[in-house]
Amino acid sequence: MPLPLPRWLLALALLGTLSVPADAVIKKLTPLKDVIGDAQGIVAATVERIDAQKPSVVFKFESNLKGKSEFESFAVNLKGDSFAKKDDHTKALLDRLVTGRKLILFVTKVEKTYIVFGFLEGTWFQVRGTVGDDGKTLSWAFLHCEPFFRRTFKGTTDELKDVIEKALSGKAAPPDANEKEEPGFGPLPEKKSSLYRSPTLFGVIPSAVLIAPLALVAALFPGVFARLAVVMKQWRAFLTISSINTTLAAVYFFFHESLPDRPIFSPRAFLLLVIGVTLVGTVWAGSRYRRMAAADPAVTATPSRTALLALLGLLALFGFFLVFSVWVWLGRPAGLVVLPMREFTALAAGLTLAVAYCLYRIATPSVDGLGVKTRLSLSGESVALFGTLAFSVGLYLLSSTAAWTGSVGEQGDAGETVGCGLKLADVRTMTFPGAYAVMSSVIAADDGKLYFGAESAGGTGSVWCVDPATGRPAWKFTNGGDLQPVYCTPTVAGGKVYVGEGLHTDSDRRLFCLNATNGGEVWKFKTESHTEGRPALAGDRLIFSAGDDGLICLDANTHEKRWHVPGLPHKLHVDTPPVVVGRRVFFGSGYNTLAMLAADVNTGDILWQTPSDLRSFGMPLTRGPHVYFGLGTGNLIEDLSTEKEITAVPRETTPKGSVVCLTSEKGEVVWRYDLPKSVHAEMAADRQTIFACCKDGFVYAIDRATGKLRWRRSVGPSCASGPVLATYANGAATLAVYAVSIDGRATALNPVTGEPYWVRNLGESSGKIVEVLSTPALVHATGGSKRTLYVGAKAENKNNGEKVATIFAIEDVIED
Repeated sequence: MPLPLPRWLLALALLGTLSVPADAVIKKLTPLKDVIGDAQGIVAATVERIDAQKPSVVFKFESNLKGKSEFESFAVNLKGDSFAKKDDHTKALLDRLVTGRKLILFVTKVEKTYIVFGFLEGTWFQVRGTVGDDGKTLSWAFLHCEPFFRRTFKGTTDELKDVIEKALSGKAAPPDANEKEEPGFGPLPEKKSSLYRSPTLFGVIPSAVLIAPLALVAALFPGVFARLAVVMKQWRAFLTISSINTTLAAVYFFFHESLPDRPIFSPRAFLLLVIGVTLVGTVWAGSRYRRMAAADPAVTATPSRTALLALLGLLALFGFFLVFSVWVWLGRPAGLVVLPMREFTALAAGLTLAVAYCLYRIATPSVDGLGVKTRLSLSGESVALFGTLAFSVGLYLLSSTAAWTGSVGEQGDAGETVGCGLKLADVRTMTFPGAYAVMSSVIAADDGKLYFGAESAGGTGSVWCVDPATGRPAWKFTNGGDLQPVYCTPTVAGGKVYVGEGLHTDSDRRLFCLNATNGGEVWKFKTESHTEGRPALAGDRLIFSAGDDGLICLDANTHEKRWHVPGLPHKLHVDTPPVVVGRRVFFGSGYNTLAMLAADVNTGDILWQTPSDLRSFGMPLTRGPHVYFGLGTGNLIEDLSTEKEITAVPRETTPKGSVVCLTSEKGEVVWRYDLPKSVHAEMAADRQTIFACCKDGFVYAIDRATGKLRWRRSVGPSCASGPVLATYANGAATLAVYAVSIDGRATALNPVTGEPYWVRNLGESSGKIVEVLSTPALVHATGGSKRTLYVGAKAENKNNGEKVATIFAIEDVIED
């Protein structure tokens, strides 16, 4: 299945010996904060010597910005890889290399290989260093330029150095990536770039208001605040609460990474603190207003024109600052509702409400013409603080888990409920340092071990075998550090582990056969594309998908090719895990040609091909005489696809999805159930129902015979993994449907009604930011009264951004 990079991953710039084909140019949007955070070392360097004839260059290290360099300089062969040759990247880089020119190098070492990303006055490029077999020699080679990294940062080397130093010291966050920036290279040495037109320059200039509290704004703009203070003395509470909240926001923003990794220091806990302070201020303002009105009834009079102008001036100041921040620093309006701008936005919302209230008071004066000493009214200050409070509470509720507790559902043709329920018993956590995320589905094999693929340090990949009882790894396979990220779910059989590597923009990736006992390599098979789909075994045949390379069948013991359905010649792109039933192997194509297909398991001949208007990436599901496909637009993460295709596939403008039932014999459509978004993960089924997790965050239960909806149930904001069924009575009946949303909300549902038995937010319980792409594994305990659901995930520290591959073991039992 095509997996867009959830982070920058370095996943398309992975390690390998020089004999391993190079990685593709990285096209995914890559935030600078991830480049800085994931690099083990960052070095400021200069170009010391250039030899255009070889061609080669020597970089001399000047200073360490992060970590400590092992070298003082190194020479790089500039011939480049196939991608560099295709687009003449060597010439583009040579044209910009001048002795003495400054550059920044981001260095990561994984086992015997170094990954280096260089930045030279707006030009990004990639270099790889490989340690020789003797453990002493080290060779460096230029791979290619990274023109799409211009969206990450496109300023000067000095500007980037300044951004890095401020980011590492906690003084300022790096600017966001600019997805509208065109890919390309930095200016040639003789050309002068316009600093005034560069948004990156503004991105690294910290605003004085962000560094200091609102009190500094008062110092910079005393006229507005003086008029406000003179005309409306009752605004003391608002100004005090504003200064407190913005000061707290600035302190938390700059120092939150150094705080302990505990829920009490989380961003949501900080928002609660701000809400508490604002609530106190609101009560204070109301109390002051009542006392002032008792002492001088004139304060309740209709606001004067001067008071309105002062209030409008303060609102204009806030508005100007927020608009300016979006324009030159944040780059996107969404940044106004996250730190450090969130508290300013909340105050602006409160002021807007106060202005509206002031205008209302002015527009509705007393109609009887009588002089009234005291008027029933609210102070503008109270209204402003109430508006600020309401805005903050709204943000908190939007971030709350209460909106996704499985309470939202619809009943279709549901039957009677089952006679027993489940209750949550325990949740254990297993972490695997050295890996950032569990990417593949977790496999609970017959040998009692758990197997999964992961993204590891520096964007490399790894395959793990783990003892679920202790959480300790039995072994880890990295192929010497050059394995790509592993989204491919391992197939474990006969003492062997079959698993592929790479993501959907990769090429020249391999399928591995490993020893299940120790993780040692038995054989490997190189493809021209990537191997994301789980391999299928049919006797001694091993069948797997290989992207643009199509569908391949090998001898499982010797890795000799049995047959091959080429991808590009047939205009197919196969990422679906193939499914074998009898003499047929079922699979789908998600790019170039959108179709559902069946091939002969012995020869690879296409038996039928059913066109589709949607992409097929998820594993087909077979039951009886039918095969079911989950389809949709986009891919696992993105709702709409932006990939270039070799055929005229219509451009996607609206997210769509469907579950389609076909006859296994001829591929004829029996029924189709359309969905608002895609189904790109595997599905599950019992005797009556198909269960599908949709990207709209709902689990859909669809009648197998008619294609009608039985029920649907919300389990989270989105789903990137498939459902799992718990059965009893030797599989004769279904006890529960388990589903996990992409943000880690695990839910057990009644299979007949869709009502939740239990819900556990793994992010909330662990205090981490959780991302789940992995379909869980379910293990039944002896006797069947207890089950353990193993959920693979990425768990990120909310305070410092550290990521670690994690498996959550969720136990439930049948209620008495």
